[in-house]
Amino acid sequence: MRRAQILLVAAGLAVALAPQHAHAEAATPAPNGSSPPVLVTADELQYDQDLGLTVAKGHVELSQRDQTLLADTVTYNQRTDTVTAAGHVSLTEPSGDVVFAEFMELHDNFRDGFIKDVRLLLSDRSRMAGNTARRVAGTRTELRRAVYSPCELCAADPTRPPVWQIKAEKIVDDKQLLIVEYRDAVMEVEGIPVFYTPYLSHPDPSVKRASGILGPVVGNDTSNGFRFGIPYFQTLGVDKDFLFRPVFTTDGGTVLDGQYRQRFGNGYLSTDTSVTVGSNTTNPRVVDVNATTHDVRGHIIANSVLDLTDRWRGGLNATATTDQTYLARYHFPYTTNFLTDHLYAENFGATSYGNISGYAYQNLNPAFNMSREPVVLPVASYTLTTPTDAVGGRWQFTTNAMNLMGHTGLDERRLSAGTEWRLPFNGPAGDRYQFSASLRGDAYDADVSPEAGFPQKATNVGGRVFPQLGLVWHYPWIRPGDKVTALIEPIAAGFAAPVGGNPIKIPNEDAQSFEFDDAHLFRANRFPGLDRVDGGQRVDYGLHAGIYNPNAGSTQVLVGESYRFQSQTPFPQGAGLDHRRSDVVGRVVVSPGSYLDLFYRARLDGQDLAMRRQEVGISSGPANLRGSVSYIATSTIPGSPSVLPARQVSTSVTAQLTPSWAAQVSHTQNLNNGATSLNSTLQISYLDDCTAVTATIQRSGIAFGDLRSGTSFVLTFVFRNLGDVSVEPFGL
Repeated sequence: MRRAQILLVAAGLAVALAPQHAHAEAATPAPNGSSPPVLVTADELQYDQDLGLTVAKGHVELSQRDQTLLADTVTYNQRTDTVTAAGHVSLTEPSGDVVFAEFMELHDNFRDGFIKDVRLLLSDRSRMAGNTARRVAGTRTELRRAVYSPCELCAADPTRPPVWQIKAEKIVDDKQLLIVEYRDAVMEVEGIPVFYTPYLSHPDPSVKRASGILGPVVGNDTSNGFRFGIPYFQTLGVDKDFLFRPVFTTDGGTVLDGQYRQRFGNGYLSTDTSVTVGSNTTNPRVVDVNATTHDVRGHIIANSVLDLTDRWRGGLNATATTDQTYLARYHFPYTTNFLTDHLYAENFGATSYGNISGYAYQNLNPAFNMSREPVVLPVASYTLTTPTDAVGGRWQFTTNAMNLMGHTGLDERRLSAGTEWRLPFNGPAGDRYQFSASLRGDAYDADVSPEAGFPQKATNVGGRVFPQLGLVWHYPWIRPGDKVTALIEPIAAGFAAPVGGNPIKIPNEDAQSFEFDDAHLFRANRFPGLDRVDGGQRVDYGLHAGIYNPNAGSTQVLVGESYRFQSQTPFPQGAGLDHRRSDVVGRVVVSPGSYLDLFYRARLDGQDLAMRRQEVGISSGPANLRGSVSYIATSTIPGSPSVLPARQVSTSVTAQLTPSWAAQVSHTQNLNNGATSLNSTLQISYLDDCTAVTATIQRSGIAFGDLRSGTSFVLTFVFRNLGDVSVEPFGL
């Protein structure tokens, strides 16, 4: 039949329409005239003036603002201002929630009402269902004998219980308070009841952050004994929050830990601080292991970045603790045996970079005292690079100023400035050159004493001027092919500078750690810092080769060594540059495709080709079954019997067993005499749309001070929209 459209400007005008047996649309205001009009679409629209009833039948759709009601039949009683809907009823809310039912009775523009056999699909795809429900003020829905779950139903068997659900006598979803409350609630996992509570609440699924108590922490380990804690999360605004995590232990005292986060318009701040009262501390350098103290212990981790202007940025990266075993004993994260506090400001220019920093360090190695580490405040550097000049070269200017203090036996002040000119150019046979000429001046003022290795206490004032010339030559031979491209590239470099340049009056603080490897080939100055210079004349030479395939990856090899023309060396013994002819260094990198990655690095004695250091790593397998092995070995240093050889191997396997189940195994083994296991981990995890479960068994062989070796078990549950419940280290 022909489609008819009727605009009802008043309820009484509907009388003239009479029963319409056609697809009809109507827009009508509410009786009081204060509400926006309702658009009605139906197959049949009838009006009974005597009873004051308007009845819409067949594919009925009522729309008002951003609410839409669908049903088989809808009846509006003008006298009681009541809308009743029956048959395949659904009501779409402004929040995105959808209410399904077989029968609804609504009042006050859908704000109040009664619902039978109700089902709710919330905006985050989680679900509620109940026998009956009551709507209050359009913001509160009360369900009786109800169930809630964020889990998707089984596609093969929708009648099967979800992974987990909460059944309750009453569920209240309050959109004004943004909270969901449960009365007499039972949590079921795979249909099996596992937990009962008379009252439970959590934020509405639309809430991303809300204050409240998180899941408890319960556990036991060999260092701390039994532990229990209940974290509390507090939102302090849209831009900041605080997480308080108190933990009570039987053998490790009470740990009060808190995390604070804040986001600014020009940066952020994040801190993690803790204090421990009643902890028994053992000094790892004291022979008597029973000599304990009861000091207050703690730590702080802070990270911040602030954009001060368009060109200036300031930041802080800091980690500090009261003693060497605290972080490991109480399971706080750290990555190295040195903790660094770094406060900085940096400037970004079009061709320049400047930095002003302050550093403080803590040594977590139990063989050393944390208080002996120096403080660097400040250290400032500036680098400026010019555009290319008329012949194609570039100038680079650098300056550096440093003040080091607090080191036992040494306070140092340094001022350095230098310039370098680099010119790349091509040779006549397709070879490639880069010429460099540099000049650097350093001035030192240091207060020294025998504690720092000097003959006597004195104030040393010294300096140097260090010029250096360099020329690096590359001659790549390339053979292109349809499938494989081959490369053979001999490389040579020569560097010339005055012999020496490292007088005893100049201390060495930033260039102590050095070991010759393939990364140092063809570098003008092989020292990592500024306190030492690589003087004298030498040549470096090596061979770079590779095979490349656009589909099958590549394989590359580099091997080379260095020859020094003078007998004396500025490098420490055992670094690989003890003789005029250096040790042989090289690397092999094999990446034939996404299923295999291999690298091998080695250093061979330049005199007899004895192995001094080697490192190998292999990673192979598809993404769902990936394994890796790494091995590192060092040998004794001739003339230094105190330096012992070391061998260590690490392995790991990661497997995606099913779309939901995954497993990971890792192990690190010390292969020296009396081989010991350093760390072993087995982790199994389950993840679906509403649940994450992780079980971890870890064995640590590290023990010193009050930190004991042992096995721990960690079981973590995460339920979507309910936070997480964790059971942490249980000693086995």
